[in-house]
Amino acid sequence: MPLTVERLKAHARRHTGLSDFGETEGFAQRLEQTVADVSRLEWNVFGRFGIRMSLRWQLINRLHLVALLKQRPELRNIHIGRPILITGLFRTGTTYLHNVMAADSSYRVGRTWEFSYPVGRKHDLMDDRGWRRRRTSVPMWFSHFVQPELANVHKVSADQQEEDFFLLENEIMMLKFLMGLGLFPYAKRMLDWPMQEIYESHRTQLQILTAQGSGLPWLLKCPWHLWHLDSFLAVYPDALVIHTHRNPTRAIASQCSLNAGIAGKMRPGGIDLQEVGQFWMEYSRIGIERGLAARSHADASRFFDVRLNDLLADPIGMLSDIYRQFDLPWNDALALRFAQRIAENPTHQDGHHVYDIADFGLSDARVRETLEGYCERFDV
Repeated sequence: MPLTVERLKAHARRHTGLSDFGETEGFAQRLEQTVADVSRLEWNVFGRFGIRMSLRWQLINRLHLVALLKQRPELRNIHIGRPILITGLFRTGTTYLHNVMAADSSYRVGRTWEFSYPVGRKHDLMDDRGWRRRRTSVPMWFSHFVQPELANVHKVSADQQEEDFFLLENEIMMLKFLMGLGLFPYAKRMLDWPMQEIYESHRTQLQILTAQGSGLPWLLKCPWHLWHLDSFLAVYPDALVIHTHRNPTRAIASQCSLNAGIAGKMRPGGIDLQEVGQFWMEYSRIGIERGLAARSHADASRFFDVRLNDLLADPIGMLSDIYRQFDLPWNDALALRFAQRIAENPTHQDGHHVYDIADFGLSDARVRETLEGYCERFDV
C-alpha cells in the first residue's frame, strides 16, 4: 500500500481510539516532508516495514501525549532543574560515560522503554508500564533480526539506560531514518528546521516522565543534540554540558561502519560506502561548527570537555574533575559506585567493532585537514 500521511494517521487513530494529534503548522510540515523524503527511494521489505513501524510508533505516541496533556495540563508546570547533558560527535564515548555516571543515584536516567513510550494507552496514560515495555521490545526484536551483529557495535535493550532522541521523534524529527535508513538528504533538510517547538516538546515529555518517577535532575545523553545545541540551551538555560571528544578519524570511521551496516540491510541494492563517508565527513563538520558556536554564546563554566583517551586512562580522575567543575557533591562512596560500574565495562557492546576509514573513501589526512581547527583545539 502507498505510504501517505492520511493512511498513517488513520492507522494511529484506529489503534488508539483517539483523534487529536495536537497539530501545529510545524508538526504538519515535518510529517509531510518526512513521508515525502522516505517515499523518494526504493526500499526492500525490511526498509518498508521499518519505515511504517517507526512512523506509526511516533503518531501513536503523539495521540497519547496530546490526550494526557488535555487531562493534566498542570504537568507542563513541573520544573526540570539543571539537567546534565552528555553530547559530542557520534562514537566519541558518550554511551560509556553515560552508563558510568548513571551509577550516581542522585540523578534520573531514562530507560529505553521510557523514552520510546513516555505515556501509556488512553485508559492508563501515566503508567501502563507493561504495555510500554512490550511495545518497546518490537523494534528491539526487529533490529536484532535484521542485523544480529549490531550487538557488537551498540547493543540495545528495553531496560537499559538510553539516549533521549526518541523524544524528538515524537515531533517527527526522525534520527532513525538517518541511522537506520541512511536517508542523507532528509538529514540535511532537518538541519534547517526550526527547533524551538521540538525542544519545548522534549521538555514537556521530560516533565511527564518526571511526574511518573522521581523529581531528581536528569542525566541525559544524546550526540544529536550537538547539532542543535543552541536550541537545547534555550529551552534548558541552566543545563550542564559534557562535551566528549575523540580522534575524529576513528569516530567518523566507526559511525560510517555502524550506519552502513544498518542502512545497507534496508535497500535492495545496499548502500554506497563512499556516499556514507562523504555524508558523515560533512555532517560531522557541521555538528562541530554548530555546537561550538552555541558554546561561544553561553557561560563557559557550564561546559566540560572530555577526551575519550583520557577518560579511559583514568575514569575516576575524569569524573572527579567533572564534579569539581560543576560543583557537584563528591565523596568516597560515590567514587566506589563509579569504580564498580567501570569494572562492569559498560559499553553496550558484546564484541569488537572493526572498521577502516578507507572503506568509505576517506583518509586520516583528509579528515584532519577538514577538521583542523577542532583537532588542534581539543588535541585529538
